Amino acid sequence: MKKTTLRVLVGTAIIGAVGLVLGVAPSDAAAPARTSVAAYAKPALNPAGLSYKYKCWGHVGNCNVSVYAPTGWKFTRLGLYEAKFTDSSNTWMLRVDGGLDGKVSVNTASQQRVKALHGVPGLKIVTRAHGTVKSKVPWTAPPVAYTSITYTYRDGARGQRWVTTRFIDTLEHGKRAYIEVTVAGRPQDQAGLNRVLAEATQRVALVG
Repeated sequence: MKKTTLRVLVGTAIIGAVGLVLGVAPSDAAAPARTSVAAYAKPALNPAGLSYKYKCWGHVGNCNVSVYAPTGWKFTRLGLYEAKFTDSSNTWMLRVDGGLDGKVSVNTASQQRVKALHGVPGLKIVTRAHGTVKSKVPWTAPPVAYTSITYTYRDGARGQRWVTTRFIDTLEHGKRAYIEVTVAGRPQDQAGLNRVLAEATQRVALVG
């Protein structure tokens, strides 16, 4: 009984740790099997079928973080500056955290995340990328600078997951990471998720 209990506790701790690193709650990381069935029945996310809607959140009565997110995806607030958007079957996700405070550069932030991912089941770092893109936010003059990491991992209920996390600087050309944007889904959803990420990158902003 003691050995069985220990295995259960260790397994629960691993699921919790994976959830924290990937930016989801442990309950999301350990999604029930029926979510897996619904997810794999869905066709791949089609970039051409997406439309977007402006959303903002922050202090009560204020808009501190804003982004364009796919229309119809459920908005869930995770913190003062953090929120996620998910489709009805929890197959696809966009998560935005505007509370990084610029403590490190976008490159350093990505390196720290790679280290934090160590030990995640089935982890494979696919690509790392750096770039700049013109902002589509009317009041933001500098280009958006970012560093991205793309990786896959195994989810116990949903199989292989494909994730890109992008650390963004909208003010100082990459010297400070102010915003983290993550998209996640299945490997076959890459094209659609890349479109969601591109839209979010050019539209995300810290407001007030």
